[in-house]
Amino acid sequence: MPKPIGILFVASEAEPFIKTGSIGDLAGSLPKMVKSMGHDIRVMLPNYSAINNRRFQIHNLLRMKDIEVPIADDSLRADIRSSYLNGDNYKVLVYFLANDRYFNRAGLYFDPDTKKYFPDNDERFIFFCRGVLETLKRLQWQPDIIHCNDWQCGLIPAYLKSLYKNDPYFRNMKTVFTVFSLASHASFSKSSYEKSGLPSGMIPENGVGADRLNFLKAGLAHADIVTTFGNKAERGLLTSPPGDLEKILHARKSSIVAINSEPGLTGQSTIAQKLVDIYLGLTKSIG
Repeated sequence: MPKPIGILFVASEAEPFIKTGSIGDLAGSLPKMVKSMGHDIRVMLPNYSAINNRRFQIHNLLRMKDIEVPIADDSLRADIRSSYLNGDNYKVLVYFLANDRYFNRAGLYFDPDTKKYFPDNDERFIFFCRGVLETLKRLQWQPDIIHCNDWQCGLIPAYLKSLYKNDPYFRNMKTVFTVFSLASHASFSKSSYEKSGLPSGMIPENGVGADRLNFLKAGLAHADIVTTFGNKAERGLLTSPPGDLEKILHARKSSIVAINSEPGLTGQSTIAQKLVDIYLGLTKSIG
């Protein structure tokens, strides 16, 4: 058996805690399968108020309170809570990043009454992405891989290649970025780019004078490996990408891995095994 590796699996939702679609399905199942293969995989999610803390026995971690997370010209504080994803024979530790300003509201991405996306989604997920990295430093746990799922986590690879690149704590960490859809609400204004703290030019076509912060582009451009699940996703990334994503995808073609599988549990098991192969390949490249 290969040497166990550490993976932080970051997502904006995961079953059974909270789910709106396929991200939640896979984030709730894949980590348990990877854990069963002998690896130290943990999950990190936003601590939405819609998550039932009592039902899922979510507890405050006393040593993980008041973590300072930079955003714009200020810093806000996050607390970390924890619970477990329960498998048949394995438990996967789950961290919840809590901040009332951004996550104590009805709905995950949009207002359930108006059906309109929250106008501060840029700040909410800038805070989440930076909060993930600041949490790792407080935890003093250094995973080999950070697996980022869809646009909400897309800034993490860009942060590791810029603001955190000279921090020895993160020196050997590799990133996987899984894309679930190219038709996402991942693009925000120039003021959002400034809030992120990223240096200019980190996002292709978003250099000096550009006016957009695009979470999806950030993940696609800076993750060590980009993955997709299923034939539809593969066609979207490799065959006919829309608009200005085409240049990024063409440049990253050798780093894109499409994971095709059958529906259901068997298909998810296949995905988990292929992900582990990707993780192991990345850890071999460290050095």
